Amino acid sequence: MRRLALLLCLAALPAHAQDREGNDTPGDWVVTHHIHFGLWDSVCDERPEGGSMHQRCYIRYVDVFSPRPDFAAHFVFVTPEPDGVRIEYGSEPGTRFARGGNRIERAGETVWSTDRAACLTGGSCIFAGVEAMELYATLKKGGAWRFDFADRHGYVQSLEWSLAPFAEAAADFEAEATARGLR
Repeated sequence: MRRLALLLCLAALPAHAQDREGNDTPGDWVVTHHIHFGLWDSVCDERPEGGSMHQRCYIRYVDVFSPRPDFAAHFVFVTPEPDGVRIEYGSEPGTRFARGGNRIERAGETVWSTDRAACLTGGSCIFAGVEAMELYATLKKGGAWRFDFADRHGYVQSLEWSLAPFAEAAADFEAEATARGLR
């Protein structure tokens, strides 16, 4: 009964987003396309900016693996770029990965990993250009994105994101971004 009461209280809390000035207010983005592929989402939205409509499309995965009071999450966003895609991975500052702890595995073998300090400590972890396209191709081939780390609260964690639905999400994202002239 306590769990149900807690869930109802949490559901009643307002969702927080940031406006253009960085204030914690609901954003003005209007979703025009949203399809779930497992826990991967292909999303397009739009908002008026400077007298015209600004559109964007992205693939996202947000994993809130530790709820309040010790909130912790990881996320990834894939967005279109003129030369391919941009991939941003994120975790909270203070996250510390084990050696080889941010990797993609397929059939029990590591096919991609990063040793960038920012990607392993909750810093800015952005892949662009050729590097992003190589990671994107790896994601589309499936497998599992695995994370072995201590979160910002010091709790040791091991997460696995299935990449099985990623290729479908990518195909949808590419079609929607192309239809909107974003690729």
